[in-house]
Amino acid sequence: MKSKRRREKKAKGKREEVAQATIRAPLGKVWVLATESGLREIRLSSREAPTRAEMRSRGWKLIRRPRWTDPVQRLIEGYLTGTERRLEIPLDLGAGTQFKRRVWEAARKIPYGTAASYVDLARLAGYPRASRAVGNALGANPVPIVVPCHRVIHADRSIGGFSSGLTWKRFLLELERGQLELPMRPRRRFLFRR
Repeated sequence: MKSKRRREKKAKGKREEVAQATIRAPLGKVWVLATESGLREIRLSSREAPTRAEMRSRGWKLIRRPRWTDPVQRLIEGYLTGTERRLEIPLDLGAGTQFKRRVWEAARKIPYGTAASYVDLARLAGYPRASRAVGNALGANPVPIVVPCHRVIHADRSIGGFSSGLTWKRFLLELERGQLELPMRPRRRFLFRR
């Protein structure tokens, strides 16, 4: 009986292993957090670095596991240098409601070098009257760049918000388009293309 309690206590106290890697980017550091199942989180330098105390409070054990982080690191570095356009990275997004995950999956369908409005994304996700809720879901996106919420702008073609700050959003849009001008065109499925 005593050993059973010990096993239960050990199982309760067991923390999930999460690997971390750091990427240098033109605007600062990018932190990548991954599990064996896939990418869990990306933090751009306008946010704080993950701390051991924070990881502990989330039930995560911070480890070094290059086989989990290296493929993601290479793709993100390629993206930031303009040599990689497709970020086909397995995700481990246990967090988030079904609605948020559906919005994030819809955002992944917005092609490189294009932008969509919050209204367009709401339609694409299957919630045509929920553009404000779509914006909130994007604000909770744990993996910016891979779920390209920077490609979502207001219907009037103003830049909108971004969880990592507008400096990062402008940088990512400029990286993909080569410029930030948002041309005035009739509304289409995606507002502009490269």
